[in-house]
Amino acid sequence: MWRYHRQKLSVCLLLLLAVLVLAFHQGELKDWALRDSVDSLGEAVTLAVCGAWLSLIISSRPVGRITNYLFFGSFLLLFSATLDLADEVLDYPPEQRLLSWLESFPAPIGMVLLTIGLFGWHREQQVISRQLQGREGFLRDHQLIDPLTQLYGPVYLHAVLNREIKLRRPGQTLSLLLLDIQGFAGYNRNFGVSAGDELLQRLAIWFAGQLRPQDVICRYSGDCFVVLLPDTPPSSAELLAQHLQSQLQHICTEPLVLQTVVQPVQDQSAAAALQQLELSLLQAKTQPSSRHAAYSRVWY
Repeated sequence: MWRYHRQKLSVCLLLLLAVLVLAFHQGELKDWALRDSVDSLGEAVTLAVCGAWLSLIISSRPVGRITNYLFFGSFLLLFSATLDLADEVLDYPPEQRLLSWLESFPAPIGMVLLTIGLFGWHREQQVISRQLQGREGFLRDHQLIDPLTQLYGPVYLHAVLNREIKLRRPGQTLSLLLLDIQGFAGYNRNFGVSAGDELLQRLAIWFAGQLRPQDVICRYSGDCFVVLLPDTPPSSAELLAQHLQSQLQHICTEPLVLQTVVQPVQDQSAAAALQQLELSLLQAKTQPSSRHAAYSRVWY
């Protein structure tokens, strides 16, 4: 953020330097016996705090109207604090009133500007909080996030699949990969629901770690996951399915089998593509010798 404020910061620091040069030119150093160490310490702490405020604003705020209020308000306080500290070590001639004015007037103006900026910053945070609350409510109300695995759910899968279909370029491939955990119902009966939930969470993390950043994995039903693979032909999706099947035994020692179904997505709606995926599963269920497995329960 510093580079965005470089110009006005340079101008302000040059102005402060010019006033300090004027102060040392007009004033004379006080004797140590005449300096108040307590006042000097207080002014130094005030100067350090104002500098910290200005540094935080510059390093964390983007350019804009609210940032300008905060920046110039903090700088004017820093300006006054610097001249206050200089006043503890310099003795100005009685006829020199300019430096006294420069020491006194910027502080109240800076406090007003800083207050306006803080009020605007507060309103910004209120808007951001409302947006975050609205997004959280949207996710919760529409069940886009599965609460157990923290993966996306079928509602999100429908939305992103429709988007990919509409935005797909000519010749671009799009595949769906279904991952069905065979034997999970028996695992739940033998070890309990809590153990089954823990297994699903572990598998969800592992599945997500095996995918590319552009891939989308969703929990489609209790023990069934669907992966959306953009720019992926069915042959590549088959290789991914074989990799996941071969590696499952290294992830869990339970007697589970990962069955897969790979399906290319044509020019159809998301609902039609997922319905076709379910039909493929249903056909595979009626053919026990098939390398695919069926799964007929679906969340909507």
